Amino acid sequence: MVNLRNYKLGILIAVLSLVMFLVACNNRNEEVITDESNTGNDVGETEEAEKGTITMWGWDTNYIDVVRKEFNKVYPEIEIELTTVDANDYLQKIQTTLASGGELPDVLWGELNFRGKMFEFDIWENLEEAPYNVDRSEMFDYLPALTSNPQGDIVGIEQSVSPAGLAYRKDLALEYFGTDDREELEKMFPTIDAMIEKGKEVREKSDGQVYMFASLGELNEMVSGQSQVPLMNGEVVDVTRKMGGALETLVKIRDAGIVDKLEQWSPQWNASFANGNHIFYPSANWAPQYVIKPNDSEGEGRWGLMKAPDKSYNWGGTVLGISKTSENKELAWTFIEWLLLTEEGAEASKLVNFFVPIKSVYEDPEFASSVDPFFDGQDVGRFWMEEVVPELDLPVISGHDAAVKDSTILILNLINSDRNVDADEALVRLISEVEGKLPDVEVK
Repeated sequence: MVNLRNYKLGILIAVLSLVMFLVACNNRNEEVITDESNTGNDVGETEEAEKGTITMWGWDTNYIDVVRKEFNKVYPEIEIELTTVDANDYLQKIQTTLASGGELPDVLWGELNFRGKMFEFDIWENLEEAPYNVDRSEMFDYLPALTSNPQGDIVGIEQSVSPAGLAYRKDLALEYFGTDDREELEKMFPTIDAMIEKGKEVREKSDGQVYMFASLGELNEMVSGQSQVPLMNGEVVDVTRKMGGALETLVKIRDAGIVDKLEQWSPQWNASFANGNHIFYPSANWAPQYVIKPNDSEGEGRWGLMKAPDKSYNWGGTVLGISKTSENKELAWTFIEWLLLTEEGAEASKLVNFFVPIKSVYEDPEFASSVDPFFDGQDVGRFWMEEVVPELDLPVISGHDAAVKDSTILILNLINSDRNVDADEALVRLISEVEGKLPDVEVK
């Protein structure tokens, strides 16, 4: 006969054991979810990280409008709140906010010209540390140096690689060079000197009406962008080493008479794309979407893209990072990671002709492919990713890049307006301008 007391005790022990087992399993699951050793791919996958609002300041409303729609198909409860700030005012707004103790946005932007200065501020999350765990080896080789702070930590992810070459009017190329084929044109123009000589012929044939280029400003983007010489020489801002050669080339092009006097970004320069008096335009991958097509609305089929003379170059670029003071770091990382480090995000970026920084995404040539009727059916995606990006190599950024860039624009206007200013005088003037902007730094 069963002892009732022992029977009840046995049942109680069994129930307690089951409860203890379930509690242990639940604790173990909680440990997995909260374990800080999880990779960056786990950040943002919890329910809390998929609902809320991300704030950011930036200038590219079109880009955010396009990618936000795609992002919200996956994360419908994460709102992106963009406050429009002009790129030229961004650095000053950050500095003013820091000085006043104001609140920074969750997501920080850093354009190439001023990101070196931005990276000096201790406001960026280190994206190589947990819980983000970004792997720099997955990026295109030239990018880590452009996305790292002075301590060498990656603090931003490149919004898009920014390969650049030459856009050209196919109708004018055919008329003056006998061909509009990009490979034949690249063979015809291996160097800037070759372009100068042919440009003189164009000026003569057109009775001075047609130029090879429209503006010294965009030419400077190409010529200075082709130099990997760093601006900093120890603690010295070495303007001579960085810009001396570029100024010599720009003055030589000016003196050859093959570049118009238009000021880059001016209404006259914008109108020149449709006017048909200029053959070549230095252009980055973002230029067709943001510059050429808007300024030549009836130009479908008459544009082409080719590699630049001498060597390929990078033009511009913006990084996205996370503010250390953000209370929405998981939300911010969910957005940045999805947009810039996944194939889904790469698909969204292609809608504005942007290319995310992860190499593996483009191992399939068909994924990089982007045939553009505006460029007469040219596969512009494969042109950028297979022809230009592999050749890119950039110098290390510095906190004084913006001062030199702003000063250079002033000197280009001087060169443009006063044909008596030679390269030597232009360099002296440039050094003087930079010294005025950087009174506490040695400039030479």
